[in-house]
Amino acid sequence: MNRLLNDKINKTAIKVMVFVSLVAASTFYCHANELFTLKNLERERATLISDFLNINLDVQQKHQKMQQRQRQLADMERMVLRDERLLNTQSTMVVRALKQYDRTFLVHAGAENKVNAMNQWLNNIKLTNESVLNAKAGYR
Repeated sequence: MNRLLNDKINKTAIKVMVFVSLVAASTFYCHANELFTLKNLERERATLISDFLNINLDVQQKHQKMQQRQRQLADMERMVLRDERLLNTQSTMVVRALKQYDRTFLVHAGAENKVNAMNQWLNNIKLTNESVLNAKAGYR
């Protein structure tokens, strides 16, 4: 009789421990993903810039990829702008992203300035046609 009672208590204790573990893990998981949308935006923006700088693509391929990436980036920017969790976060990544709006939200800032996302990025890093033409090729 005691053994049967001990087995029931052990099974109940195991169920309670599993439940508590799941609750703790889900709480940690929610906090770990506060920056999820912003990190995805950064990844998408890096991919856009990478495609722009890719010398292995011809002009037509590059144009198609850039159009597709800009649409994806615009969607990601909207998701970040609507993500209320970011406003409650004191992360330096969030503060810097919001402070540097023109660099973080290339598509939206470009639309405000009436240029595409890549021209917006080039303007932000102060790269102009004159600076490219005046550059000298060589080793440092």
